[in-house]
Amino acid sequence: MELTYQLALWLVRLAFLIVLYLFLVRAFASLWRALRTEAELASRPALAYLVVQRSHAHGPRVAERLPLRTVSTLGRDAGNDVVVNDDAASARHAIVELADGVWWIEDQRSTNGTLLNGARIGRRERIRDGDVVDIGGVSLRFESVA
Repeated sequence: MELTYQLALWLVRLAFLIVLYLFLVRAFASLWRALRTEAELASRPALAYLVVQRSHAHGPRVAERLPLRTVSTLGRDAGNDVVVNDDAASARHAIVELADGVWWIEDQRSTNGTLLNGARIGRRERIRDGDVVDIGGVSLRFESVA
């Protein structure tokens, strides 16, 4: 009886270790795939840029070129494609997207709003080369690559 109990306990421990190692292998494989995907996305050439025109001490550097993808989010949160470190910027402030060969910007119900060439936008607006986007105290000039 004692031997059967010890054998069962040993098998439970072994099963637990196997499940734990399988979990760790899957978790690291998932992390590796995510990092590889991010590296591939980062290596792709940008379709357009936002060039910093005006900033502050803790914001992006003036003249820094921030690359845009087909759909790019702008805001204070580190998960955005373009991070704007400004207290007046919302976590997810605006979206810039390329649709049918035309660039668009849309405010994401941010607290302080998004300005396009000095005018607050309330809906999706077309954005062209040279247009200036203001998010809080940061001004960004739009530059298309094509």
